[in-house]
Amino acid sequence: MEIRLVHIFHNCFVLEVGEDSYVFDIPAGRFRSNKVLSALREVLAERRVTAFFSHSHLDHFAPDYRDVCAGAASLKAVISDDIEEMYPDLDFGDALIVEPDEKYEFDGLEIETLMSNDLGVAFLFNTPEGLKVYNGGDLACWDWETASQNELDFTRSFFRSAVERVADYGPHVVFSNVDRRLESLAGGGQLAQEIRPQVFVPTHALGRTQWLQGIHERLGIDEINCFSYRRAGDAKIYDIRT
Repeated sequence: MEIRLVHIFHNCFVLEVGEDSYVFDIPAGRFRSNKVLSALREVLAERRVTAFFSHSHLDHFAPDYRDVCAGAASLKAVISDDIEEMYPDLDFGDALIVEPDEKYEFDGLEIETLMSNDLGVAFLFNTPEGLKVYNGGDLACWDWETASQNELDFTRSFFRSAVERVADYGPHVVFSNVDRRLESLAGGGQLAQEIRPQVFVPTHALGRTQWLQGIHERLGIDEINCFSYRRAGDAKIYDIRT
């Protein structure tokens, strides 16, 4: 199966499978330069789009996502319930509102959610073609140096449980935070090595992408299995074995 990945900004990526495009965590306007917005609109134009939003932080959720995606042939949305609570005046009538640790069927997708240790959810989903995807949102191993030992123990245990669940699911494509501020890379290497997906996508760069050059070495995976990018619109095609 051929897929195409496109980097937009931070945790926003587009996954193209056939005529369908899955876009993750479109950020609010303050995080979108003209180049970012143009790249996103170009890649979504005339496509069947499903937008996933993991939580309500503005680097992960655009309240104006309908306008941003206006050029798509069609638009559906899968939205964490904290977003609905945070934005009661927005119309989510045609969206799927999801809660943590639940399973859903939505327009041909089989979706599972995991509770995040930041806010909202992480997603596991299976497309009609049989492609399995994990997108972690901000679920990560946030083992900050300033944390207490009890906090570190909880964080690492929580993340370990999440990794085990994702491993049992067996995704072909994994999107996960790789944060340079943490020695652990927010658990990115742990997840990449234990899951060994056909494609690992490092996320959460907040536009500072130069340091990701050669990141596969720190993650302990082969370069061919790591999506590398620098700018909005950077793309790569992969042949996935299902």
